[in-house]
Amino acid sequence: MKETQTSSTEIETTPQNLPAPQGIGMAVALDWGLTVQIALTPIISLFRQSNLVNLPGFNPTLGNILFFIITLIIACIPALFGEMVRRGRNWARWTQLVVTALLSLGGLISLPNLYQSIQIGNFWPIVTEIILVIISPLIVWRLSRPATARWFKSVSVTEARRRHGGSWVWFIALWAIVGGVLQTLAAMNR
Repeated sequence: MKETQTSSTEIETTPQNLPAPQGIGMAVALDWGLTVQIALTPIISLFRQSNLVNLPGFNPTLGNILFFIITLIIACIPALFGEMVRRGRNWARWTQLVVTALLSLGGLISLPNLYQSIQIGNFWPIVTEIILVIISPLIVWRLSRPATARWFKSVSVTEARRRHGGSWVWFIALWAIVGGVLQTLAAMNR
């Protein structure tokens, strides 16, 4: 009898037999969308003729190139972090939970600013608020589900990549690009 219980417990805890994890796609899309936003900011600023790096005695063109290089390096951070969530790293799930919860709080705090922006006819902050007040809490809720926690604890990198690979990656990348472009435009039109 004891052997049957042990083997059934082992079967239940294998990644193939666990309930599907929740929130991974949304979390990865958020992280990769932030990557798109960070990478697009210097590109769009070049077309707007704005000099984001204005250092006295420093060539503006060289400043823009330096800014572009630095932002591309910084953009790698959320891209790699999203990849760690996709690969089933439990520490990345916990970090995602904390950071996304803080983003949700920031969205709640900035709701009065949204109201003021809408009153003067600027509707771009709605994009940011949707991400912070609706999508971020959904990510926190879904990643904090017990089934998702069990999946992250028991899955290997190979199994996670197999589950979250193929067309899944392209679908999430598409959402990240759309969200990242919209958020970049929203941030630049405040």
